[in-house]
Amino acid sequence: MGSGLIDFIITLVAVFGTGALFFIGMERAAPDPLMKKIGQITVAVVLGIVLLYAIKGVLFGGGAAVASSNIVPFAITVIVIFVLLFLLDKILGAAAGWGIPGWILEIVRYVIFAVVLIALLVMLDKTFLGGKYTSSLDFGGGPSIMRPERR
Repeated sequence: MGSGLIDFIITLVAVFGTGALFFIGMERAAPDPLMKKIGQITVAVVLGIVLLYAIKGVLFGGGAAVASSNIVPFAITVIVIFVLLFLLDKILGAAAGWGIPGWILEIVRYVIFAVVLIALLVMLDKTFLGGKYTSSLDFGGGPSIMRPERR
């Protein structure tokens, strides 16, 4: 029982830390308030599911809802994504001075934000849920050093 409780506490720290990191970054990254709310609600739902799995693990046994070794790669991913968003925002701001119409820049901002949000959700799934929901996605199946060779 003690081990399950410690796993639960680790999961709580990871969920709240991840949520804080994401919500603080979302203040700057979202192109408008509606997209900010969509991103925040989506991530809050995923983190809520993680908390429910953690509670299930404490009450009914089983492993931790999150492996602590997955948190650092997720945090690095979030930081890199927000740095890239910052750089893209500066580039799009400069592009406005080059005579590119504002409506085109707004479309680009929305598309970039949607792709980033999808990437974050995939990382959340892989970090907290072990890839349970995105593991069936196959993006090409090209050669990989991580897959065993078929003979």
